[in-house]
Amino acid sequence: MALTGLPASRVLAAEGPRRPGDLRCEYRENPLGIDAPQPRLSWTLESSDREARGQMQAAYQILAASSEEQLHSGQGDLWDSGKVESDQSTQGEYGGKPLTSGREGWWEVRAWDHAGTPSPWSEAAQWSMGRLNSGGWNGARIGG
Repeated sequence: MALTGLPASRVLAAEGPRRPGDLRCEYRENPLGIDAPQPRLSWTLESSDREARGQMQAAYQILAASSEEQLHSGQGDLWDSGKVESDQSTQGEYGGKPLTSGREGWWEVRAWDHAGTPSPWSEAAQWSMGRLNSGGWNGARIGG
């Protein structure tokens, strides 16, 4: 256990691959009321180290959880993508448990470089689901 109270595997490292940042869900930062049953997730790789610029992602892992606390415990109770061999960091489709209207999702991502070294986990991001079906509207329509 690290001094921060988080497991050592979740503490930010000073060296290694760039840390994912600018997390987006359906093109937005922490969106509310999305209507995509399988939201698309994106991120960029951040670095303050000039030597790390131009470094490419070789793989990634996404954790998604039903609460921020669950996510910080390292438990992706909604989804754990496992290590996915891919250089893509845009519009990756959520592949976890079915999402329902009103559900919140918290997520984070880490990336691997071509040497096989994982980055630190990103900061947590979230989304919330809007109404996914017409149930509960009782057939009412706006405008008559």
